[in-house]
Amino acid sequence: MSEANIEGDAGNTLPVGEASHMRRVLIIWVVASVILIVIWLAVAQFILPEEQSSLDGADNFTFIVLTVLAIPVAMFVFVFLGYSLYFFRSQGRPTDDGIPLQPTASIQIGWLGITSLLCLFLVIWGMFAFYQESAAATTSNDTLIVQVTAQQWQWTFTYPQYHVTSQGAQLIELPVNRPVIFSVTSEDVLHGFAIRALGVRVDANPGETTSTSVVTPTETGSDAVQCVELCGLYHSYMWEAVNVVSAGTFSSWIASQGGHS
Repeated sequence: MSEANIEGDAGNTLPVGEASHMRRVLIIWVVASVILIVIWLAVAQFILPEEQSSLDGADNFTFIVLTVLAIPVAMFVFVFLGYSLYFFRSQGRPTDDGIPLQPTASIQIGWLGITSLLCLFLVIWGMFAFYQESAAATTSNDTLIVQVTAQQWQWTFTYPQYHVTSQGAQLIELPVNRPVIFSVTSEDVLHGFAIRALGVRVDANPGETTSTSVVTPTETGSDAVQCVELCGLYHSYMWEAVNVVSAGTFSSWIASQGGHS
């Protein structure tokens, strides 16, 4: 390696050879990050589930944005690691200690600044999303209430407005374009209540009832309720079907369950 130095920030010096490696690895990092971001934006629409509510649309968009932010961070690690393993690998057992790292002000300030901006962005994004959900949490007389009770290893769904209870292998029916709130609790251990296509995800805590934000299914179709917290031996079997149907079909289903207003 050449002994010539180049002047760095704040009077720091960096060997010419090291500067060349740094420029090269940064170029590889930028190019790889851009390529992967473009690929992700192209395939995300095929990977993410179809949006069946406005809440799920916001979830999918958040997932896309956070992945775009995560790609350069991950590639920063992988590119520097791969480059170092390739160009600085040792032939045989090393006989000398490596050259001590010399801190530079530009790297330290840059690293602190970038990570601080990322954290600040995530905080603002989360607060904005929370504000949106809170603003949309107003209920009306038309809002459907579904009480969800988890237990090892099944769900019980109660429609208090219609005096209907569905349990075990029976599925959930939801009317399209009608606001829904799920009130979730557990009889034994911690469970996780999730309907991915609707953007619903809430813990089922023993002895406590937690209500979701108002969610309005916008498309008819089928999905599944899944437990997303490890809750015991048959955790993976703890799922039930969810059907989003027309208002008429929902009324017929309520009547078939013996329900009444």
